[in-house]
Amino acid sequence: MHSSPSQRRARLLLPALVAAGAAVGIAGCASGTGAQDDGAAPRLSPPTSAVPLWPGFTPPPTPEEVRPAPSFVRYLPVEGVSAPADGLAGLSPKRLLDKDPNVPKVIQESLAGCPAARCPLRKPVLRDLTGDGRDELVAAVDLPKFQRTLVQVYRATGRTVRPVLIYWGQLGVTGETYGRDLIITSNGDDGRYTVRFRWNGEVMAAVTPRGGPDPRDPAETVPGGVPAESAKPKRTP
Repeated sequence: MHSSPSQRRARLLLPALVAAGAAVGIAGCASGTGAQDDGAAPRLSPPTSAVPLWPGFTPPPTPEEVRPAPSFVRYLPVEGVSAPADGLAGLSPKRLLDKDPNVPKVIQESLAGCPAARCPLRKPVLRDLTGDGRDELVAAVDLPKFQRTLVQVYRATGRTVRPVLIYWGQLGVTGETYGRDLIITSNGDDGRYTVRFRWNGEVMAAVTPRGGPDPRDPAETVPGGVPAESAKPKRTP
């Protein structure tokens, strides 16, 4: 069977049309993966910063508060008590307080029944708070009648024993040591109150968190209900 001239031309054009369609498809795929122009890029905004109202103004310097340097004087030595050669561990805190001229008579009176079940004197604690290699003795007396606790730290210099801290706090104060610092904590109506004491070569002085002297001098607080003249510790150069 013979084909017509038109059929023969159709068979010759078919491969060319298939090849042209494949080329267009390849070109279309390639153009989809290339760079495209999406228009102008968005403008970036700078970060927000402070803008001074008066850029040329310089504030005057803040005047520094000037306080007189605190003076510390040693407490009187304990009368009739000599420090043993091995330190204060063998001394009775009751005897120290009984013989101490720095404490009021109300303390001696409160300890009259010791040792007994209702003795207000806590168990003494020995800690080196001055860095001399010898332990100081920390004594505490709870006085419910006055809602106060007396904390005293005794130090031996040679055979002489004297207090280096006399602190009146809220009844039931607690304490701890941080290095050689003594930290006293009390809980009262105003919340939790903490005082930090550090040896300054003469006494255990109250210090601020930055290590400077605390002008409040909490060690001089007189317990409520105790006559001021009998409660205030006596000092001597």
